[in-house]
Amino acid sequence: MIRNEFYNQLINSEPIGFIDPFTDLGEFDSIQMKFKQPVRNLVNKYSGKPYNLSWQNKIEQMRVLYIKYQKSLKLEDEEQEVHNRVKNKKSKKYVHEIVTTYLKLGFRFKEIEARVSLFNTRLRRNWKRSDYVTTDNPEFYLKKDLQNGYCSPNSFLPRSMKIN
Repeated sequence: MIRNEFYNQLINSEPIGFIDPFTDLGEFDSIQMKFKQPVRNLVNKYSGKPYNLSWQNKIEQMRVLYIKYQKSLKLEDEEQEVHNRVKNKKSKKYVHEIVTTYLKLGFRFKEIEARVSLFNTRLRRNWKRSDYVTTDNPEFYLKKDLQNGYCSPNSFLPRSMKIN
């Protein structure tokens, strides 16, 4: 299985055991599939100081493997039709904030599904795109006004362009 391949690579990536790939890489956001804090902010659990540059590079490599491992787990869950459920209020609020932000930015549900670990059907059931997508009122400029140096827009079409 692919999962086992990434799991084995992750476990064997640091044979000394100085860095635990499941606890020392930082806090992982499973919704956005990325780590919350940069490597330079991580603190060595043995010394209480930040990791030196060589260990930071090693952690970066391990993070890449960890993300691949998490994505393979997600793909396996999708194949087995395992649905993620957001249970506590804090997680629900966090997911709601992310999804509404994507909707406000104009993303479609299929695009959001690729970025968030929720299925398209659940997204459509819980959020309405029309509640968050806004459009600006159109502005029309008369060519004559622009040539004269005026740039005040109208919110309606000029008479010459109106359709019955």
